Amino acid sequence: MLLTLEKVLVLKNVPLFAGIPEAALSDIVAAADETAAMIGADIVKAGEPWNDMYIILQGQVRLHRNGQTVKELNALDVFGELAALDQAPADVTATAVEDSSFFKISGTALYRLMNEHKALERNIIKDLCGRIRKLRAERRQG
Repeated sequence: MLLTLEKVLVLKNVPLFAGIPEAALSDIVAAADETAAMIGADIVKAGEPWNDMYIILQGQVRLHRNGQTVKELNALDVFGELAALDQAPADVTATAVEDSSFFKISGTALYRLMNEHKALERNIIKDLCGRIRKLRAERRQG
């Protein structure tokens, strides 16, 4: 188990948290639950309610739907931001490809943190806007 300072240093390297002050990162760490999944374990199953964001501390996670890989994620990647912002049934299954550990932040905690730390709110909005732009570009090309 990492010390609080070590956890803050990990978050500093997560792109979603770039430029966020250390005090805010400490609050994020305090709001997060540390969790783990063994190789082959499903973290979230498609169709199940989902309202948490995960930050991969170590390991690898496969997001898949109907047997097809949607994306593979590694340490410092984040998944579930949309679920934390707007609870809905999961549209993918997230499975640990290797033994993995995470910070898990509930939607309620994420909204509280965004309200308290506007830099976090801005980073999440920027991230979502970037995804929308990428999807638009892919549609134009496809």
